[in-house]
Amino acid sequence: MISTKASERESFTLTKVEIEGIPNANILESDSIDSLLVAPGRHLLGYRRQLAAFTATVTWIDALAAAGELPKNLNDLCTVTVMAEGCGHNLPGALGCALDGAHYRGDNWIGVSRFALPKDTSKDYVDFDASVKYMRMHSVADNWLMLDTIATGATLVKGLTATFENCKKPKRILLAATCGSIVGTRKVVEYLASEKIDVHVTFWGAAFGLWHDGTGLPWCHPDTKISGTTRGVTNRQIAGRLFNEIAGFCAVGDCSANFFDVEDAKKVLKEEEFRFNWKLPAI
Repeated sequence: MISTKASERESFTLTKVEIEGIPNANILESDSIDSLLVAPGRHLLGYRRQLAAFTATVTWIDALAAAGELPKNLNDLCTVTVMAEGCGHNLPGALGCALDGAHYRGDNWIGVSRFALPKDTSKDYVDFDASVKYMRMHSVADNWLMLDTIATGATLVKGLTATFENCKKPKRILLAATCGSIVGTRKVVEYLASEKIDVHVTFWGAAFGLWHDGTGLPWCHPDTKISGTTRGVTNRQIAGRLFNEIAGFCAVGDCSANFFDVEDAKKVLKEEEFRFNWKLPAI
C-alpha cells in the first residue's frame, strides 16, 4: 500500500529539457517509471502493472507539487481521465493519495478510440484520427490534470476538442506523457496554444521518437531524447541491450491491453518480436 505521506514515498528526479515546439517540457524518472518502461517493462502486465502505474502517477503529482505547479486553491484543480489508460493508472485515486485525502474540484472522464488514416507520403509516419465514445465533464476547474500515452497525438487532440465544445475550457493543463513521442506531444501543445491554454508537459522516462507505423515509441529510435541524468543514461544503455538497438521496437506496446487484456498484450509483443526477429528478454 502506497503511503499518503509524501516523505515516505519513492524519490524522483524531474529534469527540464529543451524540445523545439514544447516550451515547458520535463522528463520524470523514478523506480516505478523504470519498472513500466525498462524492466520488467513490457513483461509487467495486468494488476501488477496497475500497481506500478498508480505509484508512478502519485510520484508525478508529487513532482508537480515540489516544483510549485499545483494551484494553491485545490478547488481550482480537477482530473480528466482519458480512458482506458487513465483507468489503469487510477488518476483520481493517485491525486487523492498525493493530496493525503484533501478534496479538490472533482473528476471527469472521456473515452476516445483512435484509428489509422491512409498513409500520407508527406509524413514520416502513419497518422491517426480518433472518435469520442463517452464523456463526463461535470466537475471541471481552471487546472486539468491529465495523462496518456501519446503517439501521433490524434487521440488527445480529438478528445480535447470535444471537451472544449461541451464544458468550460481550462486555463492550464498539467499533462503527463506516460510514454510519449515528441512529434505527437508537440501536436497537442500546438493545439492547446491555438486555444490559448497553457500546458506543462512531463515525459515519463524519456521523450520518445515515433516509429513510422504511427504507434511505436522506441527507446532506440534516433529521435528519442533522454534527460542526461545518470539514471537516464543508464536506462538508455539497458534499453539498448534489451531491445537490441532496434529503432522500431516499442517501449510499451498496447498500453490499454497491458492493463486490461494480458493475453492480447502478450500477442502484441510476440508479433513484434517476430517482426523484428528479436525476443525481448525478461529481467
